[in-house]
Amino acid sequence: QRRVTAAQLEALSHYAMQELDDEALGWFDRRLPWGSYGMLCRASLTSPTLEVALKRWCRHHRLLTEDIVFELIPPRSPQRGSALIRVTENVALGELREFCLVSTLRYLLGYACWAIDSRIALAETTLPFAAPPHADAYRYLFDGPVRFEADAASLAFDARYLALPVRRDEKALQAMLQRALPLTVLQYR
Repeated sequence: QRRVTAAQLEALSHYAMQELDDEALGWFDRRLPWGSYGMLCRASLTSPTLEVALKRWCRHHRLLTEDIVFELIPPRSPQRGSALIRVTENVALGELREFCLVSTLRYLLGYACWAIDSRIALAETTLPFAAPPHADAYRYLFDGPVRFEADAASLAFDARYLALPVRRDEKALQAMLQRALPLTVLQYR
């Protein structure tokens, strides 16, 4: 029932991922060896826009696992409306469900912000489970409203972000991957 700091969570996650050689920390039917999420970042780095980068990231995540599947859903008109990143759960994640969904959404959001070098304001975050006792901590993970007991986990944001160019290169990626976990545990600044 105690809280941990972002630095403590980063250190614990890093240690556990190294020891288990599983960046997914046991969430999925198969482990994701060290470097799996770095590979996803690298595969979308040469994208001209955030939309292309997110589509690639979602498509390539399926190569790692189909236990959960990410989908980018742009609005009908890119000039207005919200884009949605939705997660489909294809297996029961059990007691790791909350940790898995929150961590993977945070990692994807952190990477997207890093790629365009801009904090992406969220219109809404939805999660398919009841509000946990620590629900107040979610305001530090996702800006904007958080809705629990939704049909699926998702992030909604202004679709105009999709047109922004990817501003990072291989050198920046190498530097980020030396310490990538802050993208998961901290809001992008």
